[in-house]
Amino acid sequence: MFQQARRRLTLLYIGLFALVLGVFSVVFYVGFATVLGPAFDVAPDLSTEQAAGLAYRVALERVGIALIVAYILTVGLVGTVAWILANRTLRPIREAHARQRRFVADASHEMRTPLAAIRATAEGNLEESATPESIRLGMAAIVAATDRLTRITNDLLLLARTDDRILGSPVQPFDLSVTVAESIATFRLANPGSRPSRINLAPDLRVSGDPANTDRIVTNLLDNAFRYGGPAVSVTVTTSATEREVSVAIADDGPGIGPVDLERIFEPFFRVRSDAGSPEGNGLGLAIARSLAERTGGRLTAASQVGIGSTFRLALPRLH
Repeated sequence: MFQQARRRLTLLYIGLFALVLGVFSVVFYVGFATVLGPAFDVAPDLSTEQAAGLAYRVALERVGIALIVAYILTVGLVGTVAWILANRTLRPIREAHARQRRFVADASHEMRTPLAAIRATAEGNLEESATPESIRLGMAAIVAATDRLTRITNDLLLLARTDDRILGSPVQPFDLSVTVAESIATFRLANPGSRPSRINLAPDLRVSGDPANTDRIVTNLLDNAFRYGGPAVSVTVTTSATEREVSVAIADDGPGIGPVDLERIFEPFFRVRSDAGSPEGNGLGLAIARSLAERTGGRLTAASQVGIGSTFRLALPRLH
């Protein structure tokens, strides 16, 4: 983000400097041409040398006036343009700062719950009335809360590394359909009761990207489709290609996502449902998936209608 802002500011300053020179040159040229017009009132009894001196002084005065006018107009115009450009340039930084504050608040909220559970359970186990069985159950609760904290911490670390583009996974050519098929097979082994209803994989879809990151994205999308779609959800996985891109689409006929929530589902810690009956999760999966897609030149988008279902599409650059 900051590298993009730096490049943008550099280009804006170059453009602003060119604008300053251009406006100043135009204004000065017009003023200079105006003041040097043949309007000298020379008395007939003056010698040629005296007339030339008078003409020189008058021209010099008018050039000074032209410079002052050009300076005032240029400063006023450039100041206005600089204000507009600075406001436009700083707007993404202000928005990023607001997102960062919201991100810190959400992360603190997510971590507060397992920490509170650990503290309450540990205090209960320290009571004199605690029995060996209650202590054992309490230790199991502490382990579960610690596992949740570990998952949140690992996801936060991965998201930070992905946003900073410092993950060491090289971009390479691979077949998208083959990678998607392997991801589906691995997902079936880990989740025997969840498998896509329909799989349509086109052959020979060569793309440029990272197969490991693609596998993580597809697995995350499959997991979301089954966890949020309910036990009777039907999931379809399709790969296709256009002239420039190759994509995999994971569609479900679940409850769908409203337009307001659809604009925020890729934000860290945002969850469409956060009530007691919502599926377990920390709201980082889709944020990580989009970051992984973008760092290899891809795009992850979503379309949904309430009551009809959702479709998530990962598009990667095609290799010809």
